[in-house]
Amino acid sequence: MSPTGTVQEDTTMHSSSASGQPRTGHTSVALRVLAIVALAVGLGSCSSTTKASSSSERIITVTHAEVPKATIIDNGDTGPSVGDVRLWHFDGQTDTGDVVNTDWIMTTTAVDMPAVDVETRITTGVFRFGDLADQIILQGVGLYPAKGATLKVSSSVVRSIIGGSGKYAGASGWVESTHLDDGTWTHVFHLQ
Repeated sequence: MSPTGTVQEDTTMHSSSASGQPRTGHTSVALRVLAIVALAVGLGSCSSTTKASSSSERIITVTHAEVPKATIIDNGDTGPSVGDVRLWHFDGQTDTGDVVNTDWIMTTTAVDMPAVDVETRITTGVFRFGDLADQIILQGVGLYPAKGATLKVSSSVVRSIIGGSGKYAGASGWVESTHLDDGTWTHVFHLQ
């Protein structure tokens, strides 16, 4: 391709291809044209996908009071260690006032990582909206204070929405969970 964006024909003969057949400049030009067309088609489809997903996003906000004390299963070494599990069950409510039941399982996957007194934990959370059939499931990894069961106050973590059931069947997207200054929580679901 020339600096002006036009395709120039290469009529020189090139060495043999992997198949032993001589390559011609015409093949090279054709491949360049195909690459340009593929790139243009790919960019066009990316922009239309982005527009479609942003216009179809649905946001649900769930709030709840401070979490109750976790049930801790002390696996591995005594005290904080890889494999420790924390479990919760408590209620929250949507921004429209509907009751939401939540269940959480959090497992420690690294201690003093990425820094001293910080634990890496993977979490699965299930949010049930009314009927047991209507659920959204989130999952992801966060960094937690080693001496705390939850995120530090005034911090947040983003996790993936990995599925749902009932009216949320096939849910995807992401959720930002924030531990507010007063100890309460918000979970903002961005459903795709």
